[in-house]
Amino acid sequence: MPTATAARPVRVHLAMEDGPLPRSIKQVLPVVSESHTYVESADEADLVIFTDLRAIERGYSKEKSYVYLATSGKQAETRVPANCAVISIGNLLGGLVNVLGDTRKKLVPIASAPADEPMQIRPGALRILVIDDMPENIRSAKKGLTGHRLTTATGYEEAMEILSREKFDVVLTDLHLPMSSKTMGSKFVLGQLVPYGILLMIEAARQGAKHVVVVTDLSHHDDPFSAAFDHYSRFQVKIEGAKVDMVHSPMKDGAKDWGVVLAGLVGIGFFQGR
Repeated sequence: MPTATAARPVRVHLAMEDGPLPRSIKQVLPVVSESHTYVESADEADLVIFTDLRAIERGYSKEKSYVYLATSGKQAETRVPANCAVISIGNLLGGLVNVLGDTRKKLVPIASAPADEPMQIRPGALRILVIDDMPENIRSAKKGLTGHRLTTATGYEEAMEILSREKFDVVLTDLHLPMSSKTMGSKFVLGQLVPYGILLMIEAARQGAKHVVVVTDLSHHDDPFSAAFDHYSRFQVKIEGAKVDMVHSPMKDGAKDWGVVLAGLVGIGFFQGR
């Protein structure tokens, strides 16, 4: 006999300024479904509704659902990511019915959603920035780097902004990150991967990080950039006084094992005698 699971409401974020359009959406959504709630940020959302690509760049995730609204007098956006539906204002009701239904099918039941545990900062904790666009790798960082002062970012522009205003002992960055809307050309789409990690490696060193590591989980058999990357994983270099490593990540439960990466760093007194 099949067992029932407790479904939670779809969390919706309207990534647009208040005005007639978001008010119309809020009038339509109760007709489409009563099982939804509004959240203040894209990070919290299951479904993000937007009219400008720049509004979804921060926190973009392949696991979320997106709706691009093609407003009146505006051409449909051709560079939206693959996990995005394009809906015209004239078909708002019908379009949202389909998207909400598809989004609800992907939701994790309430009973199986893990609860966040209070973070206890250990003596000598390091200030660490982890930059990665995959949710499972961010979750792994929060688990594997417990006790440190951890900040996370999921994209290039967000990471650049954080580096400009905060100082870190260690910066761990993915090699490939989704394309920034600020540098995106007409032939590219949001979500296309770019080796921004090399640029973030330089920026982190410029901004005073003591140790920077570019961490990739791409196989050198499948990705030509990762294959070329192998040469640089054999030694450590210095940039602006920062110690810089480029490594292929150890994996644990299908995600990067950031704790092992951090433990492998040399020259940080915190690890002496461990």
